[in-house]
Amino acid sequence: MPSNNQIPTVLFVDDEIELLSAFREYFEPVVSVCTASNGAEALDILQKSCKPDVIVSDQRMKGMLGIEFLEKSIAISPDSERILMTGYNDVTNILRGISRAKISSYITKPVDFQQLRLMVEQFGKIAHLRRQNDELARQLNEANSKLEDTVTSLDIGQTDAYNRLKQLQRAREQMVRMAVHDLKAPLGNIELILSELLQQDISASDFQELVGIARQSVHIMRNLVDDMLTVAMLTQPEFNPPKDYIQLSPYMRHLAATFRPTAEKKQIELILDLPDNMPTIYAAPAQIQQLIYNLLSNAVKYTPVGGKVFFSMNEDRESIVISVRDTGLGMTENDIQNAFQEFQRLSARPTSGESSTGLGLFIVKKMVELNGGTISISSDGLNKGTSFTVLLPKPSEQP
Repeated sequence: MPSNNQIPTVLFVDDEIELLSAFREYFEPVVSVCTASNGAEALDILQKSCKPDVIVSDQRMKGMLGIEFLEKSIAISPDSERILMTGYNDVTNILRGISRAKISSYITKPVDFQQLRLMVEQFGKIAHLRRQNDELARQLNEANSKLEDTVTSLDIGQTDAYNRLKQLQRAREQMVRMAVHDLKAPLGNIELILSELLQQDISASDFQELVGIARQSVHIMRNLVDDMLTVAMLTQPEFNPPKDYIQLSPYMRHLAATFRPTAEKKQIELILDLPDNMPTIYAAPAQIQQLIYNLLSNAVKYTPVGGKVFFSMNEDRESIVISVRDTGLGMTENDIQNAFQEFQRLSARPTSGESSTGLGLFIVKKMVELNGGTISISSDGLNKGTSFTVLLPKPSEQP
């Protein structure tokens, strides 16, 4: 356990008063204990006095079920770990907890106090590490502030280099924090699902639902890891992808054909305007493929079922103009200004529960720039669709 000045705080919520007393008697020697006899009382305690590292709640309580309480507690105490107690070994409640209440683990009644203590100790250590991380970040900020005072005496070129280095440092810190945060939920889901699969009395329908959630969690983690690896590659100063001449007309029609099943799954009409006589460009094929896929994927994610996505291409004197436009949720002015930042969460959310790493548009912009192009966004506002326009330079000579 952490030392005395780092003892975790635990909130126990149960309508069995005798059990609350037993919790207090058993756990007070090793943790700081708060108790509540129902969900409403617990929410009030969270608002006014108790700031728990761990919340342990019974499921079957009068007035407010444990799942409902834990879900509401997220807004008040987002960093708390959540443990659900259930006397019914109810897979449905566990599934609801995974998807709605962000439970970290669960335990069946009658409670094995030793098992619960091990859980509390584990999550207490996690809270302790989180506090250590926050303290290290504070110390780092103090060191940066002192360094800033020293840097003021340097010439302007050195100052600019330092500011750029500090910006990169902050971006990487944010990337690590966001990645850890985004990986935590799917990893917790998989851990709970594995525990449930070890049970002998799971029905076929519950088994299929658990497998579905596990697959979705793996998909979320794989997308995040793939995007982070792509960002790490694209932001290397020496990265120079191999380029080749690309015949745009057949290439873009092939990309559209491979993406059409994704659109059809949401009953979204993919409308193409890809002329046959487009010129050849000199670019990195892998990057062009991924930026088009990311733009089309984004359009489908943020367009409701039954909407439309338009994929078009034309040319002017100096550039190839590629456009992806949708009839989806649109963007605010603030969204447009920040859309290409790393881990940027926009005001709109995917319309069918799809995952989003917050790195897709950052990757798109980097890939466009690596190929000498530019990208812009336009939207008339929320629920009025969004249009992305990419300009890629024509080669000085055609092959």
